Parts: sequence; structure tokens; C-alpha cells
Amino acid sequence: MMNFTSPNVLRMGTLLAINLLYLMVWGFAGLGKLQSGMPAWFGEKFGPTFLGTFPGFTATFWLLTFAEIVAMALAAVALLRGEFLGRAAVLWLPASLVCSLFVFLMLGFGQWLTLEFNGAFQQFMYFTGTLVALAVTHPEVIKPAKSA
Repeated sequence: MMNFTSPNVLRMGTLLAINLLYLMVWGFAGLGKLQSGMPAWFGEKFGPTFLGTFPGFTATFWLLTFAEIVAMALAAVALLRGEFLGRAAVLWLPASLVCSLFVFLMLGFGQWLTLEFNGAFQQFMYFTGTLVALAVTHPEVIKPAKSA
């Protein structure tokens, strides 16, 4: 009989939940953008900013989409490898989380650039939550480097 309160089972459940959350977030975001394309409001919102000229709001949209798809793919690899089960080293899930940090950074930058401070704060909180998930999945990542 499985002990659902054992540390190993609890870790498996935690890793699975984190994995599924980020797979869902970036799956809906990235695949939704691929399916629907760039919305009309995107150019209206970012066209007047410097992103309208460099790299251009179209390139900005597709770079963001690409980053979301990469984060989703990394989470999918982690799930398929069974990292949450302990069958494989937990490597791809933290990679997805680090990629997610950069996506939240990109999204937050856009919010700050367009003076949407509530949205910018939400991106900051998503970033912070991702740091917590990263600390849970791969604690070695947040440890300071040893001095020589």
C-alpha cells in the first residue's frame, strides 16, 4: 500500500503539479498565439513604443511566442521523462522554469513599457512564484557559488 504522506510521494506530487502548471500556462499561451496569430491590439499597444521600430512589434510578438513554446517544450520533455517520478534526474523541469523566468521578464517589460503597472506587478509575482518553484525543484540552482 502506498503511503501518501511519505516524503518521496509528496515530492513526486509537488513536481508533477509544478510540471503540469507550467506545461498548461505555456501551452495555452504559446499554442494559442500560434493558432490565433498576432491580435490587432498588439500593434496598437506596442507600435508607439520603441519596440515598434526595434525589433518591431511583429518580431516582438513572435519572439515572445517562441519563448513560450520553448518553455512549454522543456516542461513536456520533463513530463515525458518522468522526472516527477524520480526515474530521471530533475533537469528539464528546472530548465523550463528558468526559461519561464525570462518569459515573465519579457511580459513584465512590456507592461512597464506601456505603463500598465497592475499587469507589471502581476508579472513580478509570477516571476517570484517561479523562483519558488525553481527552489523546490532544483535547490542547487539558488545556492551561492563556492569561492575559490
